[in-house]
Amino acid sequence: MAGPRQPVGLLPFSPSGPAYLLYSHSESRHSALKVVKSAGRYTETARDEIKLLRQIADTAPAHPGRAHIVSFLDSFSHASLANTHICIIFEPLGENLLSLIEKNRRKGIAPCIVKSIAKQVLLGLQYLHEECDLVHTDIKPENILMSIPDVETHIVAQLSSSLPPQSHKLSIPPTARTRRLSTFTSHISTQARSVHIVESQPLPSPSGHHLHTRHFGPSSSSSSSTLSSLGDAGSSVRTAATTPATSLGSAMSKLKLSLASAQDETLHQEAPPPPLCEAVEPEAASDAPPAVPHGPSLLSQTAPQKDKAPRSASQSPTGARSASPPPPADAPPPDSAADAQIDDAPLLFSPISIKIADLGNATPSKRHYTEDIQTRQYRSPEAIIGRSDWGCKVDIWSVACVVFELLTAEYLFEPQAHGQVFSKDDDHMAQIIELLGDIPARAKAGGRYSRELFDHTGALRYIRHLKPWPLARVMRKKYLLPADDADALCAFLEPMLALDFEKRAGAGEMVQHEWLEVDWREQGEALQNVVW
Repeated sequence: MAGPRQPVGLLPFSPSGPAYLLYSHSESRHSALKVVKSAGRYTETARDEIKLLRQIADTAPAHPGRAHIVSFLDSFSHASLANTHICIIFEPLGENLLSLIEKNRRKGIAPCIVKSIAKQVLLGLQYLHEECDLVHTDIKPENILMSIPDVETHIVAQLSSSLPPQSHKLSIPPTARTRRLSTFTSHISTQARSVHIVESQPLPSPSGHHLHTRHFGPSSSSSSSTLSSLGDAGSSVRTAATTPATSLGSAMSKLKLSLASAQDETLHQEAPPPPLCEAVEPEAASDAPPAVPHGPSLLSQTAPQKDKAPRSASQSPTGARSASPPPPADAPPPDSAADAQIDDAPLLFSPISIKIADLGNATPSKRHYTEDIQTRQYRSPEAIIGRSDWGCKVDIWSVACVVFELLTAEYLFEPQAHGQVFSKDDDHMAQIIELLGDIPARAKAGGRYSRELFDHTGALRYIRHLKPWPLARVMRKKYLLPADDADALCAFLEPMLALDFEKRAGAGEMVQHEWLEVDWREQGEALQNVVW
């Protein structure tokens, strides 16, 4: 990225600082710039992230998982009047999976899309774990971003048609010292009392509209989402070398999903199928729990009582989020040879391509930078207990939680504290035990918080009454999955949710799981019903 860079837009802020859309005149391409806050903890995290990104760039570039990990284009330091900021340049990407969940929260994301996302995430983690010996430590929907096909053409088109960003002038009261000196420096104090706020102007990402218009007839509505490039995830990149530009429409044509024009219009006008994953409403008031929950966890509050209908779904975890348009994955040019190849290998196609982002909290698997890891809802038992011998398997636990959330639009675990009675850690462990069974004794011991969570018998210290509700039963009773589908899903999730992390499956093992196989020639209607 040598040469002058010109800011051409303001992207949505990331938690660590503002983000800008840049244009490099020397390379004739756009990029996304993250300006890191000058506070010490942000600066230190940014330096660690740059170091890890450079390590990744030099490690096994031919590994299939490398294409699903972010890489950066450049970095530099910028000195302002008061502070010095670290700046990191990435290639623009689409929004994160949090927004995709939000747009499909009524019935969850189509299972075929979830399988594609899960396989790519596992490939990326296999690369991080096996080739780089790194643990991400913060896998969650916000840190998994979607790629935009032919990103340069898309950005140019959006910039040419977008309106200038709105700005507001905000008055700032002068400080006491400024008021005392205002007699002598009135022109300085006047300038300091106001600041211009410029609204971010995210670029809409490509939507699923081209899928409808090319294969299912014209659509009266199409969804669009914004290019947050760094948004919540903080950092991400997709290079042209790893992902050739392609359109979802052209890729779908290779799978022979297009129908005759008369059938296209009929299929487009059909009502969507009933929700696959939708919470069950209580059948009778007698089955609903009392107003004051007497169980410690949200899972137990929704569990069936003595094999009756499940309790009120309104008390179940709610992890709904929002989404952006999913970009497609690699696809060969539309010719007869490519058509024949996809007919022989339909599993190679994917209508969405993702990258794992935000490596600021990543750490070597044996030499940890910190022991406080993972966002609450995706935190593994060993991290809750406070063990120091955790490794790459903490990421696998988080992947299982993300997959469940993509399918159901709800958190798998959402612990709540109950005043002085028990903490979130107590409730988190209670929910895990209710869903997956008791934790092995040796996995409970050896943590900083083991004695706070468990008594001398190995039972939870502050929560005594648990209501077991196994995962397979949750999927059948609450989310109405057919028994075969529920069993297949559990066969995929449960190895990643093994309570003893030494027995938990790894990314390399899970990426080959049969649940991830999809015949895309049969998924035309499912793809049409996804809200991008």
